[in-house]
Amino acid sequence: MKMQLKGAICAAALVVVAAGCNDFLKGGDLTVDPNNPLQATPKQFYGSVQSNLWQQQTGDLARLTSMWMQQVVGVARQAEGTYTYVGVTESSFDAEFARAYQGGGILDLRKIDATSLALGDSIFLGVSKIIEAWMIGVNADIWGDIPYSQADSFFVYPQPVLDPQQTVYDTIQSRLSQAIAELESGIGSGPGGVDLVYGGDPAKWAALAHTLKARFYLHTAEVIGATAYANAVTESNSGISDNSGDYIANFSGSQAGESNPWWQFLDANGTTGRNGDIIATGSFLENLMSSTHDPRFSDFFDPGSVDTYDFSPVRENPIYPQPLVTFNENLLIRAEGQLQTVGAGPALVSLNAERAAWATATPWHSAFTLAPAGSATLATIMNEKYIVLFQNIESWNDYKRTCFPQLTPIGGGIGGVIPGRLLYPVGERQTNTNVPPVNAQPARNWNDPNSCSLD
Repeated sequence: MKMQLKGAICAAALVVVAAGCNDFLKGGDLTVDPNNPLQATPKQFYGSVQSNLWQQQTGDLARLTSMWMQQVVGVARQAEGTYTYVGVTESSFDAEFARAYQGGGILDLRKIDATSLALGDSIFLGVSKIIEAWMIGVNADIWGDIPYSQADSFFVYPQPVLDPQQTVYDTIQSRLSQAIAELESGIGSGPGGVDLVYGGDPAKWAALAHTLKARFYLHTAEVIGATAYANAVTESNSGISDNSGDYIANFSGSQAGESNPWWQFLDANGTTGRNGDIIATGSFLENLMSSTHDPRFSDFFDPGSVDTYDFSPVRENPIYPQPLVTFNENLLIRAEGQLQTVGAGPALVSLNAERAAWATATPWHSAFTLAPAGSATLATIMNEKYIVLFQNIESWNDYKRTCFPQLTPIGGGIGGVIPGRLLYPVGERQTNTNVPPVNAQPARNWNDPNSCSLD
């Protein structure tokens, strides 16, 4: 009897131990295979997506457009050739074209979509759709017709077709609308703390989506006209409503993986060894702000500084929080749209609201008191936006649409004008027969049929 009781106790103990071990070896990363996207969580892919987006917005493309928009000057090595247009070939931006598609682009965004759907996390799904629309939209802005509808499955579509630029714009508008609905559902936990900008706040992401919709509507306005401008105004009304909603790339240190890419390229302590290739000295923007005694000049430039090549200590800083989409831009989108649809009066209200916003310091600028604008013209609105978008890819899109500021192409430009698009990268052309040869590519994209000329 004692032996039976002892055996029973031992058996019971083994069951308890087994149960305890069973619980101990379950949950979290112990039972989630990070290599299986149906078991993984979307947070596992978000870090690469976030850093890839920031690199797209602050890396080679931003330096290209800032040089072409004469916000900075390229004076040495590749930067000199980029600045004068002649050094930009079909081999120049292969990596930047691929960025929207590779790891950190659609490849990882589709994994986020799948895992978000599996977990029922609509908020995370909405965030993913916004980033996809943003990144793909930039490629469409620059290259026009691009792979998109067949770009997410190499094994099914090894040579994806080029979707017309207008179709891509329609698709990303639809995707942004879907994202807003996903975010407003309130279902799921979203990215939370791995989102280094909004902390996963769905309201801020939804406002960003509305501002991006407004931005992309403007990109079609040169062709579509009043309807595009009206849509931009409507979306801006639901867009970023104050500077706490600015989408800012936040950096934390001076190492390559944690610092602002502009600083990495401009500063002697950066990681590229290219300081001095790009300077601010004598740029159109520096001269514009100096000649108009713009009080914001000190945040942008530091004339005569040998070490920083006229960039201010504010901007030339490894942890400078780079603004990518802001309340200021949203107000100026609205001002341009109002000018083209309802007149200068409402546009002036929006323009002066943007200028008044500078009185409050933000992570990306000091506090400045700006005098109200006396009138709202296309020139006053776009010259103000040109300043706001210093170091931002979007300044090129604005110029192509409005021809402001009035820039004289360096060295006569290409055919007398600043180029309107980039050539498809050679790597894509050589592996995808749908990409036309160089001599068959258009000089301008569908949304930008008219070049800017001072004549």
